[in-house]
Amino acid sequence: MMKLFLSPTSPFARKVKVALMEKNLIREVEEIRVDPWSSPAELVQANPLCQVPTLVTDEGLALANSDSILAWLEHHTPQPALLPSGDPERGHAMAIAAQAQGLMQYTVDIVLERRRPTAQRSVTFTDRRMAAIMRVVTALGGEWMPIPGFGIDGIGVACALGYLDLRLPEYPWREVSPELARWYAGVVSRPSLKASAPPT
Repeated sequence: MMKLFLSPTSPFARKVKVALMEKNLIREVEEIRVDPWSSPAELVQANPLCQVPTLVTDEGLALANSDSILAWLEHHTPQPALLPSGDPERGHAMAIAAQAQGLMQYTVDIVLERRRPTAQRSVTFTDRRMAAIMRVVTALGGEWMPIPGFGIDGIGVACALGYLDLRLPEYPWREVSPELARWYAGVVSRPSLKASAPPT
């Protein structure tokens, strides 16, 4: 059985869990919830970077980084597919997934910056990250057409928006992008998203 090291609040880990559920692989995975900041021995042994998510395959291969894990899953279990088979749709989905990954990372950056002692915080850094988040949300609402079904683009965007709600609830992204808010309201009830929702 595969092992998935994850933190319940990590948007990157959530992305992998959603993909596993969408590919009907979740029953083949043992979830191991960890706090990566405490450097648990089992996670460090599997992945010296001590990152979540980390997926350990049946063969003992430890895969880190959510995008690498999703790429492996897509190769290991091609169906149901999370990526279109042809261009330009495939490239477009990958580009949107990358934007969603950046949206998650920038939100994490703001969270970590706010946890620093007040005297050490950089308002300029936080403002730049927030401005970028606003640009991505605006662009997604105006230009993004999700691939049919629920693929890597939709998974990434949904997990990124859910993390915004969790960590930056004061940010009115729904007002910034009503189109994106309508899309999110339509997919947030998917079983994979409901089952992977972070604790509040």
